[in-house]
Amino acid sequence: MEWLLWVASLLVAVVVGFILHSLGGPKAAPPTVSVFTEQNFDEKKREEKALTFFEHSDEKDEQELGDDDDQEPEELVIVAFRLPVKVEKVGETWKVKWDDPFARNVFADLRVLRSDNLIVKWVGTVPGPDIPKNDQFDLEEELEMHNCFPVFLPSEMRTRFYKGFCKGTLWPLFHYVMPQAVRLDTDFGTRWDEVWQAYRAGNMFFSKTVTRVNENNDNMIWIHGYHLLLVPSLVRRRLPKARIGLFVHEPWPSSEVFRSLPARENLLRGMLACDLIGFQTYDYVRHFLSCVKRLMNLDFKSLAGGSIGITYAGRSVAIRINHVGTRSPFFQKFALSKEVEKEMKSIQASVTGSGKTKILIVSVDYMDLTKGPQMKLQAFHRYLQSNPEKKETLKFIQVILPSSNADKNDVKALCMKEVKRICDQFGQDIIQVVDDPSLAKLVAYYRLSKVAIIATFWDGLNLIPYEYTASQSMESPGSLVISEFMGCSRSLSGVLRVNPWSIEDTANAIKKAVDSSPAKRQSDFARRYRYVMAHTLELWAKGFLNDLKRASEYNSHLRFVQVGFSSDVRLVGLRSDFAPVDMERIRPIFEESQCRLILLDYDGTLIGENKTGATPPEQLKNTLRRLCQDKKNIVFIMSGRTRRKLFRWFGDIEDLGLAAEKGCFVRWPAHILPYIESLPKSTLHARERRTITLNRGQRRYSPWTLSDEPVPEPPQLIQRTASGNSVRSLSDGETKKVMGTQQFASPLLPPPLQGRTGGDIKDDGIKNRQWYSMCDPEEKRWKPLAMPVIRGYDERTDGAMVEDKEFGIVWKFEGADPDYGQMQAREMQKYLQELIADGVIDIVVYDDNRILEILPKGVNKGLTTSLLIDTLKSHMQEPVFLMAVGDDISDEKMFSALQNSPVLNKEDDKYDVITCCVGLKPSNAQYYAHDPEEVRESLRELAMATVRMNSPRAADERADGTGGGSEASSGFGLRSRLGGGNLSSLSGSLKSGKKGGLGRQPGLSGGKGGLRRSGGEFKGF
Repeated sequence: MEWLLWVASLLVAVVVGFILHSLGGPKAAPPTVSVFTEQNFDEKKREEKALTFFEHSDEKDEQELGDDDDQEPEELVIVAFRLPVKVEKVGETWKVKWDDPFARNVFADLRVLRSDNLIVKWVGTVPGPDIPKNDQFDLEEELEMHNCFPVFLPSEMRTRFYKGFCKGTLWPLFHYVMPQAVRLDTDFGTRWDEVWQAYRAGNMFFSKTVTRVNENNDNMIWIHGYHLLLVPSLVRRRLPKARIGLFVHEPWPSSEVFRSLPARENLLRGMLACDLIGFQTYDYVRHFLSCVKRLMNLDFKSLAGGSIGITYAGRSVAIRINHVGTRSPFFQKFALSKEVEKEMKSIQASVTGSGKTKILIVSVDYMDLTKGPQMKLQAFHRYLQSNPEKKETLKFIQVILPSSNADKNDVKALCMKEVKRICDQFGQDIIQVVDDPSLAKLVAYYRLSKVAIIATFWDGLNLIPYEYTASQSMESPGSLVISEFMGCSRSLSGVLRVNPWSIEDTANAIKKAVDSSPAKRQSDFARRYRYVMAHTLELWAKGFLNDLKRASEYNSHLRFVQVGFSSDVRLVGLRSDFAPVDMERIRPIFEESQCRLILLDYDGTLIGENKTGATPPEQLKNTLRRLCQDKKNIVFIMSGRTRRKLFRWFGDIEDLGLAAEKGCFVRWPAHILPYIESLPKSTLHARERRTITLNRGQRRYSPWTLSDEPVPEPPQLIQRTASGNSVRSLSDGETKKVMGTQQFASPLLPPPLQGRTGGDIKDDGIKNRQWYSMCDPEEKRWKPLAMPVIRGYDERTDGAMVEDKEFGIVWKFEGADPDYGQMQAREMQKYLQELIADGVIDIVVYDDNRILEILPKGVNKGLTTSLLIDTLKSHMQEPVFLMAVGDDISDEKMFSALQNSPVLNKEDDKYDVITCCVGLKPSNAQYYAHDPEEVRESLRELAMATVRMNSPRAADERADGTGGGSEASSGFGLRSRLGGGNLSSLSGSLKSGKKGGLGRQPGLSGGKGGLRRSGGEFKGF
């Protein structure tokens, strides 16, 4: 019976569905696109295929671009060097009109984006000669009626900006012509400052106009071209929330070429202020990413939806790859117009020889040195030499389009020289040069030609192949020969790609195109026609704007802080709850606490970037010594350095804890040792001891056991320079075996640390020499197996360096080529993971620091932090102050361990968690300090508060009952309430211009003795 019920329910559902479908009324037919097949050449019998995804795409575009009647109109500001208008002064008044459709101006064609819900504005200079200052106001008013806002550059600045820097420097460089090579410019170096300053000043003029035009902070701003690469950063300073996009229409050169620019970093920083950057092809994106990586040490990542992204200054910058489309429907319709038909008849009459119409080969070029138009003429000459019989049946039409390049006359002279050579040898009628034809005549040549050659050297934006395809019909299409270095080469199929520098290659392509059968030409045409008609200018523009909206959402939650000075000023995006460290708010919590655990990274946190030597200054040691004098304070240096080095630097501060090799070894503070030694001894394996157990305050064993191993002599570091030579950081000495690995000793080294406790001098008075280990000696057994592999990679990577530690190995490739070093690190990581059994080691590549680190399984600063808390929890008197400060990616695990510690009760209000990163960068920390100097200043203030709390006056206040409690002279101390003095804040607000506030870590704070965030204000105590 069950199956009968199932069948009955199915029939009912089908009947109901049919009825509802019928009531819905007739459905509109989906749009169609003509698809031609090789077997059917009749245009009337072409195959029609429904492409429903185009309909869906259009609806999505309209929805995302705000075509909703209920929404407020959005604004889009298009910024280009020139406005897409024509201006003329008639009497005392100015006349302004848009560039006509025949001008083939992409920026004028973007008027297709205008709608009731999208207001489009244009910003740019006025085409033509300089406008007198007296006429600028009247012209500006007239232009604003067309939603055009002019930028008036002073005449001298405009010349240096456009001709000096844009066309004289960037344009040739982006097309792989070094600026010094243009006309043997020996004054490039001496002229650089004046043209660069003009470029900067010109971009400032543009940014001021853009800022004035944008009435809302979150408008869309779309910047075009290489002329305005600094505008994004200049606008971002004034409009931090603006949605800024940049499309680079030109080719982007390889990093080796771009790096020759003196202002290379300035240009990249200007571009990276965008939310979205667009390029024509992936080749250009690949070169751009290489420049960013080599010059700014930034790596790319994959974003949701298949985009590529770069994180810079706390912001996410998306990369879009999509070639610009053309007005395909316009050219398709215009090719059938009467004007074009008339021009076609005139051309056919002129090319008919001996009663037979000749085969037309058309070539359309701008006279530009970077395009190389003379090379295709040389290739045509080579073709005629190999096929002299073709001279009677062919006619080569060389179309010259107007150009603004300074070398256009010289390039034209080269072309005319080649034309004369061909005509002298094969007849005067073989080539015809057409200079600046009308659009109707150009499209007529498109329709009549059987072969088109568009083979330029480098060309980012060249829409002639698209126009050629859209103008032709299926009845008699032509073959299309294009350069493989053009931007559209990757987009178009059904074309013949050639290397334009090889005239033999181009000549062979001409022969193949001329001899191509009608079926082959029609088949190729069908393949590219479908793409050209579908990927229009409107589709490209809407796609970019939709991606710009999505990309800006990644940064919408950020607040921006201005850093730097003068021309180096930039905005850094920070989390809304990421505040500068404010000691006026941290200090009271510090004073209220009965126990304070302070974890400090060393390199990059307590000292600067120079990590060679990195000896701590005496002032820093004095600060740490004062902090450690208070028995409530448990201070640890959390470092990846060896215990020998840390003991040499800080061993004399006996109440300072040292965690070497990220926690493999620990030297406990002297006043903690009695408690540590009282813990039960564990017989478990090290990996089991490192497992965190939640004991809820019960005494437990320590994961660290007393180490009986001697502190080894430091290994000698061998670094290979870029020249391949080995440079020893220490003088040559004898080689000895230490713990199964080869290390180098030197007679110039100081005496090694003696015994298990170490110390350069036995009678130096240091009593706290005991080191405890988190790892067992057998966890080093992998090193003899791994070291030969690491040495092999090291020898093959110039600029890399191996540092052999007791339990770990670090391979540093910061001095190597960025790409090659990273590739070698990834390959070494894979090889070692296959070579060594799972569960033994962790192999981590830190791309930001350019190191590969190998440590025993599970060992990192996050684990060490959790184990420290777990070990000390039962002896820490509440409320507890927990603080961690670090600067790199490995310290993020330390922050996470404090903020999400499995050994702390998140609902308990007895723990105050403070995490602080050094430098303005994306971080999980609550606060940031600008540099190590600010960290040291903040620690000095905590040390001063410690000294003051332990002063005789504070003791008298406590005895009188005015101090709010009592304090024991040893141990962790009893609860006290000390108001303290009003010390000046050492926060980063002086540098950032804002003061950050302190709120307790969510889930770990919020009780008595703490601060609460309420409505943006802080209330406490």
